[in-house]
Amino acid sequence: MTPTTDYARIARYRRLEALDREIVKAKGNKHDRVLMLINACISEGLTGEHHIIGTVAHLGFNHGHVATLLKESVRLEPEWPYWGRDENGRYFAPPMPDAQH
Repeated sequence: MTPTTDYARIARYRRLEALDREIVKAKGNKHDRVLMLINACISEGLTGEHHIIGTVAHLGFNHGHVATLLKESVRLEPEWPYWGRDENGRYFAPPMPDAQH
């Protein structure tokens, strides 16, 4: 790995940690936290099953719980907060809904 790759990976991980802290502040439960972190991983470019599961598990969540939610939340026509999986096994997330004012 190059230093640039390492810095990008560290920055991505810090963004995910910050997101999790914000979800905790908003009183999100573990289930919701995992769903949102999976979506964030996909949005950050982690689209492979092992990368997503490993990253969210490294943030302190149970590996099996993350794997189960990742697989059970796949939709043929995903709507946020769920995701889809293409024919190559890569995950993709739909756009986040706009906040209603």
